[in-house]
Amino acid sequence: MQVKRYDIDLDFDFKNLKYDGYEKISLEGKGNVELDAVDFNLHQVKVNGETTEFEYDGKTIKINATREENIIEIWFSKKVDDKQLTGIYKAKYDQDKYVISTQFEATHARDFIPCIDKPSYKSIFRIQVKVDQGLKVLSNMDAEISKSGEKVLYSFKETPKMSTYLLYLGIGDFEEVEDNSSSPKIIVATTPGKSAKGRFAIEVARKTISFYENYFGIKYQLPKEHLIAVPEFAFGAMENWGAITFRENALLADESSSTQQKIRVSEVVAHELAHQWFGDLVTMKWWDDLWLNESFATFMSHKAVNETFPEWRMWESFLIGETSPAMLKDALNTTHSIEAHVENEAEIEQMFDDISYGKGASVLRMIEAYLAPENFRKGISSYLKKFQFSNASGQDLWNSLSEASGEKLDQIMDSWIKKPGYPLLTVQIIKGTRGYRLAVRQDRFLLNGKDDLTYIVPLTFRLNGRKETSLLEERTYERELESYPNELLVNIDRTGFYRVVYEDLNLAIKSVRTPLEAWELLNDYFYLLISGKIGLETYEKVLKAFASYRSPLVSNEIAEEMKTLFAVNPSKYGDIVREVLQTSLKLWVRPKERLEKMAFSNVASTLAMADEGFALGLSRLMDNYDYLDGDLRQPVAISFAVSEEDNAFEVLLNKFRKANLDEEKLRLLNAMLSFRKGYLVTLTLGLFSTGEIKKQDIVRILPRASSNPFAREAVWSWLKLNIERIREIYSGTGIFGRVLSDTIPLLGIGMEEEISNYFKAKQIKEGERGIKIGLEILSSLSRLS
Repeated sequence: MQVKRYDIDLDFDFKNLKYDGYEKISLEGKGNVELDAVDFNLHQVKVNGETTEFEYDGKTIKINATREENIIEIWFSKKVDDKQLTGIYKAKYDQDKYVISTQFEATHARDFIPCIDKPSYKSIFRIQVKVDQGLKVLSNMDAEISKSGEKVLYSFKETPKMSTYLLYLGIGDFEEVEDNSSSPKIIVATTPGKSAKGRFAIEVARKTISFYENYFGIKYQLPKEHLIAVPEFAFGAMENWGAITFRENALLADESSSTQQKIRVSEVVAHELAHQWFGDLVTMKWWDDLWLNESFATFMSHKAVNETFPEWRMWESFLIGETSPAMLKDALNTTHSIEAHVENEAEIEQMFDDISYGKGASVLRMIEAYLAPENFRKGISSYLKKFQFSNASGQDLWNSLSEASGEKLDQIMDSWIKKPGYPLLTVQIIKGTRGYRLAVRQDRFLLNGKDDLTYIVPLTFRLNGRKETSLLEERTYERELESYPNELLVNIDRTGFYRVVYEDLNLAIKSVRTPLEAWELLNDYFYLLISGKIGLETYEKVLKAFASYRSPLVSNEIAEEMKTLFAVNPSKYGDIVREVLQTSLKLWVRPKERLEKMAFSNVASTLAMADEGFALGLSRLMDNYDYLDGDLRQPVAISFAVSEEDNAFEVLLNKFRKANLDEEKLRLLNAMLSFRKGYLVTLTLGLFSTGEIKKQDIVRILPRASSNPFAREAVWSWLKLNIERIREIYSGTGIFGRVLSDTIPLLGIGMEEEISNYFKAKQIKEGERGIKIGLEILSSLSRLS
């Protein structure tokens, strides 16, 4: 059976959060039809013009279609959700104001209209919406606007053939800024007073669309692209075709914004625009291949931003933001393969994680390096042209890449896509009777336990000035050397998704040529320390070798690692944390570019948490906070919180309440979660209960609070009191589990048994996988404490 089109007419009662609907569904194929439809009030159903009987259990409408071509008509009414952030829901702002917005991925279009809510059932959609005068309606296509009695009628043009989860509808007092200088026109829509902050996103979007059109060899398909800032939004952004939705802090930025904020906006906009081709134009057949959508968009977004803003060195950002989190989660026994079979809705939502995004993108980067960039591009372009307006699988992509490159990719991709985890390569120089030989052995890298899995590894290494490549297909690789090498580094520029440990660490350190390679040694040896495979002395050797390495990437990585060590045990690691951060900070006291300012911000923010003397000195800038550079505000606010404590709470709270943008609110919340007195952190978290902290922001707030070693017990007490409300907000998504997976590891230090027993007794099914991940990382970090 195939759906040809949906004709949808809706009449909204905006004030009372409800709507009446009429829907006409055109179908090919006869037999039993099952429409997904959650909690509708159904008034009448007709098949081919005749009223028909139907079955409805609150989730599925069962109808019998008697012809080869059928028209199903449904009259219904529906309430707009005011508790959750999926389906069609109320998104609040400014206390009593709101917009109505939608979020359908993965299976929530059924909360909006009766439909066959599967990605393979692509269809054309035509929507008409009646609303009160003064309200604006946004959807995937342009609209003709006319009067309809006392209301306004928005008649949207029909969409291209697309999946149900890509449909969008937004209603509210939207303010817009538009660029129609070329096709497509690009429009940013916000709540009132914020649209001017959207001009930077328009600039990014214009450059990114041009880049993708050239790279893919396919023009953007729709006449316009809306970029919509939704005031309450569960996810970071959503790729609805022609009407992309964002959290405000993923879309809005200007010259006063921090470097990190501008990079985030650029990357998220580029990510969602990549989906307009990879995901919207060509869509996965089923959610098993979700990673195809997300991995590819993640990979391409960094490529696009690196092209349009080369000064931001996006492949460095990629390592910290995508590769590193993915390698942490993929080193756990609770991980899953990139391509994982899913059957029900709960399993689908669990797949939106660091494996589907970060690992998949990192594997694509590895394959691009192996095939050569131009062959990779040709394969991608061929794939998109072949399957446009249709559905495809991972195998279809491998076939296109193999044809373009002449390389057989099946075995390589099966090794990385269908197996969980990744290898640790042990590199040795062995002296024999006739000289030396290079020996490489692979074993699966796990933070806890052992496994015999092996992988087909695209091996790259630099030996005495020469770059060499090889395919490691067995557990070991050996080659003869004429003499002991004066240079040897494996995994050049960290293109491979694997870790490396060296018998001769000094040789590896002196062989580093680029910031990406310095980052590689730091990151690998930090996680070797966490896994117990090396001792603290060995890790410190790498740390001190690169503490004065002049690279924002390296300094940012050091800041992250020191933040973790300090959070685990301030007494044990405080001295080394302060020493290394002070060394790193000296590199950036006179920053020359934006990335150097960001490095200063990250290092200084971490140092302020660990060094009260430093915090006291920097906090003196708080009097001029509103006039500070965007990159300086975060460390100054944290320093103020650490050094002033009780006096700081009211000052920071007042600034938080006056702040208009999410970027600034989150910055101030970060500071307010840095207090060393637990009750002040509890007061800050209490703003969630009053609604002053948005429902969407608990995703960031809880992990940030858990990293404060002085407030763990206070945060734990607060979480137990509020866990059911958080679960309810994110019901129907995998976000609740991800919040717990990111919160438990540091929150649980010193309370391991108590926290484990609590979650065992509570049996929270919806967050079960996230809880297991969090507890496994906690067990590893506890070894360091």
